Amino acid sequence: MKLDFLQHNITKLLSQRNGLLVVVGLLALSTVVLSAGYLYKSEKIILVPPHIKKTLWVQGGEVSQEYLEEMALYVAKLLLDLSPGSFTYNHDILLKYATPESYGSFKRQLMEDGEQYVKFQLSTNFKPMEVVAHPQTLEVEVKGTLASFVAGKHIRDSQETLFLKFSLRGDGLLLERVSGGKPYEH
Repeated sequence: MKLDFLQHNITKLLSQRNGLLVVVGLLALSTVVLSAGYLYKSEKIILVPPHIKKTLWVQGGEVSQEYLEEMALYVAKLLLDLSPGSFTYNHDILLKYATPESYGSFKRQLMEDGEQYVKFQLSTNFKPMEVVAHPQTLEVEVKGTLASFVAGKHIRDSQETLFLKFSLRGDGLLLERVSGGKPYEH
């Protein structure tokens, strides 16, 4: 009787052990699958500007079209909403968004622009009308009206197009190239 009781308990313990081994094996397998999925998943970073109009995001090597448009509008304002008193501040902020490769040429060009603003007592105001963004190439075309003032007197309104090329570095966009939008070249 005791032998039957012991054999029954041993059989019961072995079946419990085997059941627990199956559960532990499934848990280990699910841990490996979840870990592999986490390693190959790219992180989505949600960017929050001061006033949110649209969802802006960067994921892996891609950016949302809205983020590209908002950055282009911000850069356009820094470049073209200027006065002799504000260009230094705007240009310092703009240089923070320049890629390291383009920093020197941007700084040189911005200094030349600043000299023109002081020389002619030029002030400009840019009103964007259309923004065309290409997220695949990180290029944006900003069209708008540029009002120019010399010594406080309105001189003219002109239609300007600003072409911006961005580069995705880390978790944000940096400015690689700018063309167009010079108020004193006409």
